[in-house]
Amino acid sequence: MNRVSTAAMAPSTPTAQRDQLTSAQVCDLPMDELLARVNGSLGSTGIDEPGFFGYVTVTASNRITVYTPASLGDATRDAAIRFLITQHLGLPTHLFPDVFEVTRFTIPGEVQA
Repeated sequence: MNRVSTAAMAPSTPTAQRDQLTSAQVCDLPMDELLARVNGSLGSTGIDEPGFFGYVTVTASNRITVYTPASLGDATRDAAIRFLITQHLGLPTHLFPDVFEVTRFTIPGEVQA
């Protein structure tokens, strides 16, 4: 089973922004446009465990950063980013394989600058 983690350190994306995107749009939009629509950026993580695809952090200003292992191939990285954004927005994940598993963490009092 593949594991994907999302770390929410502040409230998630505002409802109006989330309502503007569908799962299909998250899968189809060019990456730059998708990141602009969700107020997001990309980063890499040194976590390189089998089946781990990445995580999302959220700042107090609702800016997200999607972190993926540097070792992922381009196609896998793209799918992981889109899956993590879909999860973050609370959209249906029916367009992704059922083997993905998400763990959602909220760290009280923690806000990433």
